[in-house]
Amino acid sequence: MPEGAKMKTIIVGAGQNGVQVFNILKHDATIDVIGFLDDTPEKAGTTFCGRPVLGPIRLAAELFRAGRIAGAIVAIGNNTARGRFTRNLQEIGLTIVKAVHPHTCIDSTATLAVGVIVEMGVMIHPEAKIGTGVFLGGSSVVAHHCAVGDFSLIGGGVIFGGDVKVGDHATLGVGTVLQPHIRIGRNVTTGIGSAVIKDLPDNAVAVGVPAKIIRMATTT
Repeated sequence: MPEGAKMKTIIVGAGQNGVQVFNILKHDATIDVIGFLDDTPEKAGTTFCGRPVLGPIRLAAELFRAGRIAGAIVAIGNNTARGRFTRNLQEIGLTIVKAVHPHTCIDSTATLAVGVIVEMGVMIHPEAKIGTGVFLGGSSVVAHHCAVGDFSLIGGGVIFGGDVKVGDHATLGVGTVLQPHIRIGRNVTTGIGSAVIKDLPDNAVAVGVPAKIIRMATTT
């Protein structure tokens, strides 16, 4: 890409999360969002956030081969779908971009993988690691030495204590609080406002203060 040129980028998902991602990327001087892809048939040919919905997600390969796009990001809340589509776009050869709101506070020693979505007000402390395709909701706080696994969804206002590890495909409900040094397994879900004071195994669904496991979810 020529120096100073903007990367032609597509957003996958013309829904509420797509709105969020578009309004983050409009602040990025290196990105030009040319439109959206969405598998909802009635959305094709419409306008969303002032950009065209060009068609279904499978159209990405054609757009890439035609040189119309070079980058993409998946703005879908479902962790499994976000992971699947992100990997498909990578296989096509597209660059998976990040959507990081300018009004965040991210320490220089923190690392963010591709495809992350970081909403307004998020704070990421020293030595934290955010995996591929992670969605960090507004005003969440990821403390020092924490790690968030690939394609996890962290709700708004979630607070991490230091050295918390969260597995892939986890969903932490809005306002969840995690005690320092907690280990959260893969595909774990916590309810809104939960206080997690003990480790949670893979596939656990936990709610309450303190959080208690109410069932085990289907493996993804």
